Amino acid sequence: MRGIRILCLLAMVSLVLTPLAALQTSTTPASGPPAKAEVKAGAKPAAAPEAKPAGKPAATKAPVKRTEPVVPAYSDIKQRSAVIVFYVWLWFSIAVLVYFLLQWVKEADRVYKAKYYEPEESPRKGNPMAPALGE
Repeated sequence: MRGIRILCLLAMVSLVLTPLAALQTSTTPASGPPAKAEVKAGAKPAAAPEAKPAGKPAATKAPVKRTEPVVPAYSDIKQRSAVIVFYVWLWFSIAVLVYFLLQWVKEADRVYKAKYYEPEESPRKGNPMAPALGE
């Protein structure tokens, strides 16, 4: 029985630490410094774009293809804290359910050790159905 409890404890610890380890990893891509625009000596500065007449629609630009990897990240602190609160709530509810399961197992062990369901002494003698907790 003690071995099963230790195994359950180790499984819970590993399940709890897995998302926490994932949160600790860096979410920023490893890239070099941004490229700088080269300016040639003697080159004229670029002229400002001229205003277009009101009658013609503006030309749409082609979509820009990005070469850097896309890494999922939180857009602000509210999203990060919401995810952390969700993980805390999730693991807390799992811990409460495991606690109730352990209490249920302890009660079943207590009833078994008290020999409550022994055929000679049982109030359920002659009942073909298996006993259920709470009866």
